[in-house]
Amino acid sequence: MKVLRILFVLMMVILAVLAITVFVFMSLVTNQDSTELIPQPSNVEYTRWELPEGAKARLGKGSINDIKFSPDGTRFAVATTIGVWMYDAKTGIEKSLLKGERQDIKSVAFSTDGRLVTGASSNGKISRWNSDTGELRATLTNEAVRLLYSVVFSEDATKLASVNIDDRIDKVHVWALNDETIPPTLTNIDVDFKERGSTVMALSPDNRLLATARPEGDKDPIHVWNADTGERLLTLARDGHRTIQGLVFSPDNKTLASCDYLSILLWDMDTATSQTTFRTTFGLSALAFSPNGERLASGDDDSVYLWNTTLKQQGWQGKINQYTPMLKLKGHKEDVSTLAFAPDGKMLLSGSEDGTIRAWDTTNGQPLYTCPGHGGDVSDVAPSEEGNTLISVHSWEDQLLQWDINTGHPFSSTTFKLKSAKTISPDATTLVIEDRTWKRKLKLWDISKNRVRANLKGHGYPSKWWGLDLAFSPDKKMLAATSLKHQIGVIHLWNIAEPPKSFLKEIFNSKTIHPRWTFKGNPSVVKALTFSPNGIILASCGDGPEINLWNTETGKLLFTFTGHQRGNDPLAFSPDGKMLVSVFYDTIYFWDLTTRQLLRKSETEVGINVLQFSPDGKTLVSGGWRGKIQLLDAHTGQLLSTHIGHGSWLSKINKLIFLEDGKTLASASEDGTILLWDWEKIRQENK
Repeated sequence: MKVLRILFVLMMVILAVLAITVFVFMSLVTNQDSTELIPQPSNVEYTRWELPEGAKARLGKGSINDIKFSPDGTRFAVATTIGVWMYDAKTGIEKSLLKGERQDIKSVAFSTDGRLVTGASSNGKISRWNSDTGELRATLTNEAVRLLYSVVFSEDATKLASVNIDDRIDKVHVWALNDETIPPTLTNIDVDFKERGSTVMALSPDNRLLATARPEGDKDPIHVWNADTGERLLTLARDGHRTIQGLVFSPDNKTLASCDYLSILLWDMDTATSQTTFRTTFGLSALAFSPNGERLASGDDDSVYLWNTTLKQQGWQGKINQYTPMLKLKGHKEDVSTLAFAPDGKMLLSGSEDGTIRAWDTTNGQPLYTCPGHGGDVSDVAPSEEGNTLISVHSWEDQLLQWDINTGHPFSSTTFKLKSAKTISPDATTLVIEDRTWKRKLKLWDISKNRVRANLKGHGYPSKWWGLDLAFSPDKKMLAATSLKHQIGVIHLWNIAEPPKSFLKEIFNSKTIHPRWTFKGNPSVVKALTFSPNGIILASCGDGPEINLWNTETGKLLFTFTGHQRGNDPLAFSPDGKMLVSVFYDTIYFWDLTTRQLLRKSETEVGINVLQFSPDGKTLVSGGWRGKIQLLDAHTGQLLSTHIGHGSWLSKINKLIFLEDGKTLASASEDGTILLWDWEKIRQENK
């Protein structure tokens, strides 16, 4: 018997190992990187619509916040981080970008007759446009609201529910928007929020009910309110239904659908009970009812499901129906965040974090068209050596987009799975990635060959890297890295120049690079790294007042600047290598590397996130919060001009680079767009 028990245990262990092996294999197979070619549209004029003064083109349309069809179904509006785009619903072709400030529009809705489009921005402004001409008709505000987070419109755009900060406390309000000449009135919804967090909301089609969901300690209740009086009518809750991701009312107002990451519940508003459940594998985040209420669309990490809401879930067949959608629509590469049915129910639009809107035929599940270009936060950007292609890195989505600089249209999209896209080399040939399989590893990715070129190893690597800061040398032969939350104050420097590889190494890609130098001595977190133009000096700074300059040939500390009162970030060398500039929030420090003295300080208008010298070294360009780009005289520190073109007063500029031998300045922003500025034109504004 003892032998049998041992054999049984061994068999169980073997089966468990096999199961884990199969699971890992399937995970790796189903999580492959993918590259998709994007057809060029017949008209790319949209890249030049509503540009700021001095800009030549806009690459990208801003990330997607909301999608709504017009009442007649001929158009749809897309609320994005730079405003509202109008599309032709039949073809998916861009019709207009509504006029006015480039704002982060959280939600959008059409009036009942379709003549007006109303959008709510994150700065608390409610804008109304003529849907045909794109002209701004009115801007509504309420002094009690300055900053909006979660936002949802009623179907006829006469009501708006929002979450905003009031005295550092999150508040829910319902806005009455009946008259565009009268400031909107607010109804307070008295939700006792214990802590800050994300609130999901839905307004019923008849405008009577507001549903809200937000974690409250160890519970996740859904509250239903009278949208006119703020009275709480009922609370819906069920064990296991946690962290609500989406809410939507049925067209007849009788049913509320809610989803967490794994399941969908349909709640009967009369009995306050859930009778129907749908289940998926992972990542539910969006819901939408068809116009007749008989189908429910749900979006997850890369798919859209259509469910039959009329089926009774009783007996074993009912259990099967919970896992059996009518249709499964595949095509997205990242989370599906927004869904919208056409008024006749025959078309469904899905917006995703992969930067695309996809149209589907709901009768057979066939794709109709794709609207690309709605990528998220642009974390890095670099031009190809030929100069006709710009490659952007979207770290949040782990995505690379390749843009035709001449047309401003993306022609290729690469989405990584189980890898984090970090920083791109100045010549756009190499990407630093963090491999998230098993142990975290830092690797060099060959963009043209679409594969790993080398592994980076050193003290503590591979390890749990968090908050990396990286910098390539100008000649692309060196890479420096530091971590914000691991090995504090330590900088690793690799020589990444490509040596000749043997045939076997070329096949198996087994190259591993060890650090050439490890710089220690930074007393605090390092937040910025930059190389001198000749690559001999690496400058580092962070939370402390010190700026350290390291010799990359000897691995020694050359000297330290200590003129800062507090921390500093970012850094930039002048083209001749004689000057270093650093920043603390909105103050720029100019350092002389010959005398090792502080030359001057300059105050600017806004916090600075990135610095870049013009190729001739005469102008210093700063990119900061609120989408502002500022030009300063590099020798006097005088502010010359300010240029605003990126959307969202909360977004920041992440990267500034010069293209076409200094004729074009490219600014990459958190709003998901890249602006190409005519350098000669904006420089002339200084004179």
